[in-house]
Amino acid sequence: MNYIVKTVIFGFLVIELILGGDIPYEQLLIVMIAIVLQLIKERYYDSIWLTIAMLLLTCAGVAMDFHFSIWFAIVFYDFMLKKGWTGPLAVLVCVVFFLTHAPQFYWLVVFISLTGMLAYQIRRKREEASRFTLTLDNERRLRYELEQAKAQLLHASKEIAGITEVKERNRIAREIHDSVGHNLAGIFIQLQAAQKIHAKNENKAMSIVKTSIDGLANTIELLRDTVHNIKPRESLGADYFQGIIENYQFCPVDLQLSGDFNSVPSAHLELLSATIKEALTNTARYSQATKVEIKIDVNMNYTRLSVKDNGIGSANIKEGLGLSGMKERTRNLGGSFSFHSLDGFMIVCVIPRQKGGELFEGAYRG
Repeated sequence: MNYIVKTVIFGFLVIELILGGDIPYEQLLIVMIAIVLQLIKERYYDSIWLTIAMLLLTCAGVAMDFHFSIWFAIVFYDFMLKKGWTGPLAVLVCVVFFLTHAPQFYWLVVFISLTGMLAYQIRRKREEASRFTLTLDNERRLRYELEQAKAQLLHASKEIAGITEVKERNRIAREIHDSVGHNLAGIFIQLQAAQKIHAKNENKAMSIVKTSIDGLANTIELLRDTVHNIKPRESLGADYFQGIIENYQFCPVDLQLSGDFNSVPSAHLELLSATIKEALTNTARYSQATKVEIKIDVNMNYTRLSVKDNGIGSANIKEGLGLSGMKERTRNLGGSFSFHSLDGFMIVCVIPRQKGGELFEGAYRG
């Protein structure tokens, strides 16, 4: 835009000078110097001092010929591109000083004002673009920091899971060693002793064998209790989902399950249970529904959950903490999460069984 404005003004001046007759060498020299100043300013080094030099050169040209007054528009334009009002006021003072009695004074003032308004608008657009770029840079930086924090959190959670698994293994090994292991070792020693004295004292040997049998029965019972304590009291599976539904008292829920839930990873089951709980909570709060339909489909490729109610829905859904949390948890497992409210409210959660690929629900994209 700067090139266009200045080229038009310089072209207008050159045409006026040519139409006026022969151009004196002094005026031609001023024109050449002005062109060099503008080239340096636009291509290499934009400085306020170059604009001031252009203002002085314009005053010198106006002293020779009135037609050089058109350059005041260039100087005013350059000053208006920068913040501050000292430069534009200096240009106006020069215009009033040199051209108050000129025949085209008012026309020139209007032209200078128009170029100043154009420069002001260009400056505002540049400032808005700069703020927008700064906002994008800050958003990009925050997103990068968030991704780093997320990666660190996932890494820490994996380390915690590994440490927890090692601790649990050590606890199980210690419990079996301290309880079952000692009992079995004692029974083994008693049986060896019974074998050695069997030929000499059969009654004594049989008494030891009977004691060993009783001890073995107690050990088996102890082993059964140990395994029972190790096994989680609350199972994650079809029964667990049924328990969630039974605890929901707002409206009837139709739960439809298909597939082998024993093959579903525990992380998928935890995600499904958390999503169902959040969806039912939102239904109770906002939907005014009289029925909820939950479908869970499990196969070798993916696990798919859909929750739909027959409530009032909403034409303008704002994604709050609940929906964003469900979406984030699903995407962390490489899946897709979507929702819509065309007829009631429905969410669809699809989790791939193999890591790496993301699945998308095109019809219900949220």
